[in-house]
Amino acid sequence: MTLEQKLTDLISALDALTAAMTNAPVHTPVHTPVHTVTAEDLQAMCTTIVRNDRTKKPQIVAALAAYDNAKIISDIPAVHYGAIKAKLEAISEH
Repeated sequence: MTLEQKLTDLISALDALTAAMTNAPVHTPVHTPVHTVTAEDLQAMCTTIVRNDRTKKPQIVAALAAYDNAKIISDIPAVHYGAIKAKLEAISEH
């Protein structure tokens, strides 16, 4: 659970408590789960792609190298993981 989600839950709990104390209606926000892409997620994707089709390994290496000539996922800042995931999905589809 992210810090943002925890804060949202805390605010909701405070709103519910305030409403219970004042008998006011509670407006509960709908939470959409936020999944942050991790290095482990990307590694699993790379492994699956290569196991299914070894000829795609050079494409994966090139996709990683596009980020400061990275050789491995941990060399890439986490802010780029979403973009890399999209590239890996495109590689796996073709």
